[in-house]
Amino acid sequence: MDTPGVTPDTDLHAQPLRFLTAYWGVWQALSGRANADLAAHGLDLRSFIALSYVQGSPTSPGELARVLDVPRYEMTRILDRLTALEAITREHDPANARSRRLDVTPAGRVRWEAALQAMTALIDPALTSLGSRLEPLTASLENLAAFSYPDPQETP
Repeated sequence: MDTPGVTPDTDLHAQPLRFLTAYWGVWQALSGRANADLAAHGLDLRSFIALSYVQGSPTSPGELARVLDVPRYEMTRILDRLTALEAITREHDPANARSRRLDVTPAGRVRWEAALQAMTALIDPALTSLGSRLEPLTASLENLAAFSYPDPQETP
């Protein structure tokens, strides 16, 4: 079977193609199952990650869009979904009348905790299989993510 874009002289074991293929494989294996498991909680992976950030502390839509590296219009869609689920509130920031402040609701906290349990159950076996390699891998991925944003102002 022919793979589009792969010719007989393409070395699928050479970097960076090897990295991208491995990244794609992990993403495909986990994101589909994660979205399926999260659907039981009314969430998808993007809204779960956004709700995770809002769990930490109140933030603004613009700051959340920057941290998650998504366009503001996409962040608006994610926040509209979380608002409709009554998982977050969007109120005027008392410190800046032109800005909105995001905060998690008690119902949002319960929804997030249940979704987190589902994600932990899904991902823990893969992470456990890495053993002592997990921390260096995570640190390397964090470094790679930071390096991928050459302008320090763009770093999420």
